[in-house]
Amino acid sequence: MKQKFLFMALSAFIAFPAFAQRIPASKVPAAAVSAFHQRYANVSHEFWEKEGKNFEANWKENGFDHSAVFTPSGQFVSAETDIPVDQLPEAVRQYAMQHHLTIHEASINEDAQGKKTYEADVAHGKALIFDASGKYLKTVKGD
Repeated sequence: MKQKFLFMALSAFIAFPAFAQRIPASKVPAAAVSAFHQRYANVSHEFWEKEGKNFEANWKENGFDHSAVFTPSGQFVSAETDIPVDQLPEAVRQYAMQHHLTIHEASINEDAQGKKTYEADVAHGKALIFDASGKYLKTVKGD
């Protein structure tokens, strides 16, 4: 019986992907919190998650999810803002149609260098990444 329980517990642990851990703001390094509030001065109701070694602030604005990732020392890593699918560039929507894909969610992403990309979440946990003009770049695992 113990072996069966241990096997089931281990199987469940392996089967479920690792999710970000929600943490209280008091556990986020002050430098990361300060950098977040400098960059997003109008946001006051964020919640935090641990993303590997970094910290992700999440909030809603105008009904859309937003997130920004910072290092413990306060360096900006990336940001993601959900957008309506119809706000994706026409080239992105055409690519999906030509490949018989339905876009379920969309976002605009920004990296530390200010490079913007579009992300289109499609079936089977996949996300298509496009450059700022709508040119397909790659497929990755979706959020």
